[in-house]
Amino acid sequence: MGKILDYDEMNDILDSLDSNFIKKEKSIGYTYFGYPINYYVYGHGKYHVIITGGTHSAELISNVFVIRFMEKLSKKEVEIDENLYTIHFIPIVNPEGTIIVTSAIRSLIPRDISLEEEQTYCLTYYRNSYIEGDYANKYGNRDYKLQQMMFRHATPDILDDKHKELKEYLIDLFKKNDLPMGCMINWSSNGRGVDLNSNIESSSFIDRVSNGEKIYANLHLNNIRRDKLGPLGCPYFKKGEIEKENEALLNFYNEIKNKYDYIGSFIYHSCGNIVYYLGDAKEKNPWVNLTNEDDNYKVAKVYADEVGYKLDGLEIYTTMDSKLKSLFPITLLVELGGVRATPLSQFMDFDIGGSEKFKNVYSKIINDNIEAIVKTLDVMVNVCKKK
Repeated sequence: MGKILDYDEMNDILDSLDSNFIKKEKSIGYTYFGYPINYYVYGHGKYHVIITGGTHSAELISNVFVIRFMEKLSKKEVEIDENLYTIHFIPIVNPEGTIIVTSAIRSLIPRDISLEEEQTYCLTYYRNSYIEGDYANKYGNRDYKLQQMMFRHATPDILDDKHKELKEYLIDLFKKNDLPMGCMINWSSNGRGVDLNSNIESSSFIDRVSNGEKIYANLHLNNIRRDKLGPLGCPYFKKGEIEKENEALLNFYNEIKNKYDYIGSFIYHSCGNIVYYLGDAKEKNPWVNLTNEDDNYKVAKVYADEVGYKLDGLEIYTTMDSKLKSLFPITLLVELGGVRATPLSQFMDFDIGGSEKFKNVYSKIINDNIEAIVKTLDVMVNVCKKK
């Protein structure tokens, strides 16, 4: 099996985990097209932690990281005291988007490909994205992109018929909104074409979209409209409507917080090599700040120092993540990997030759961030004990 995992492979791994260590619980909810948002638990200790991945499906490494962490816990390759901690895992927050983007990947990169070939595709995708970013800066063109052309045969028709309802909706959406050829590889939204992180009442896009403004993505994605339902950015299907994934997530966080000694959570995205903590509450933060800035900083610094990531205070409060970070204590947002161009660049894992930039990207993401969680948990507990 390669480093890249498709949706079915993810679920195969999750189903194979030793239930003596990681137990599958009732899903926290269902998507618009009926896919479960699955939920798993490790340990039975007093201190409860939530770990999520895959809000943006094109940030595929976030799903894979959480799943590989769970796998190592299940195999006892990572030691976390199950009598002290209870860890709640939601490894695929956005199952519909994950089906879309990984179906696009499998249209070109089969499961049984060699690791060497897989790595070549990842590097080629990165290089093509980099070239298109340069073109966008120089010429401002919005035509088809090299990295999208690699996946030009990835159309909604490639979805398996077991995803028939999602498939038929996407076929209609591509025609209605004239989505760019090959853009399924860039799919960060859910199946309806809504960006889950932007789908919040304080989103900076809502008024702009409602006013009919054309809003494009940046650089190598600048041929994708963010004001239309599609691959990324669009904040709502119908103004004021919260997507089922976000509704389920907020309900779940509140349930854990109200029932248990909840000490914090880790939200995984990519990329940027950044750990965001919740800084001092500002007037522009519409949410209740239940956290202490010093506590947030202290915990985030331990994590950032362990992985060598940049530490940054969150100052923009217009996303679902910012709401979670404000409403619940000590929630860290981690941007995995410093090599841009999702979903493939974070799977590069060269160990000899070439630029240092591409050496062991994947391995460092997996191994360093697992170690960071282990070290950060103890700090979270100590912070909470002082309250």
